[in-house]
Amino acid sequence: MKKLILAVATVMATYAALGQGQFVFNNRVPPDITARFVLDTDTGTTSSVGTDYNVTLFNGTTALDPASTTFRGAAGAAAAGYVVPTTENVPGVAAGGTANINVTVTGPKILGGSQTFGPYPVTLGGGTITPPNLALGTSSLVLKTVPEPSTLALGVIGLGALLAIRRRK
Repeated sequence: MKKLILAVATVMATYAALGQGQFVFNNRVPPDITARFVLDTDTGTTSSVGTDYNVTLFNGTTALDPASTTFRGAAGAAAAGYVVPTTENVPGVAAGGTANINVTVTGPKILGGSQTFGPYPVTLGGGTITPPNLALGTSSLVLKTVPEPSTLALGVIGLGALLAIRRRK
């Protein structure tokens, strides 16, 4: 009986290990991947996307394990805009299978609080297959920012002026 229980436990552990593929999430693996996250207001060679931002990864709508990571450096630092690399497990998709990964960035200056990129198709590794990098490319991933209060104020003043001119006629 003990041998049977041990055999069943071994089969279940093996099945669980094969039940999820893996990939590496890293947006800086030169020369193939250098996809820094930047705000649409960034003009220099560094990024404003720093340690106060998070990245969450999804297979469709299912969060991965680990589900999120942070950025390497503070805003304006050389590593800002690049994530802390993680090896992600994709539940329900075995090694050799394909997953469609969505990348969601959350932070204080992003319009709506978050922005999603993807889906990025990736053939998963795991077991005897080396996990591949998620292919993000070499272009910056641009995040839309919340308009500055002065921009909104100018818009309101312009709208008020148009209404005043129309009222005079």
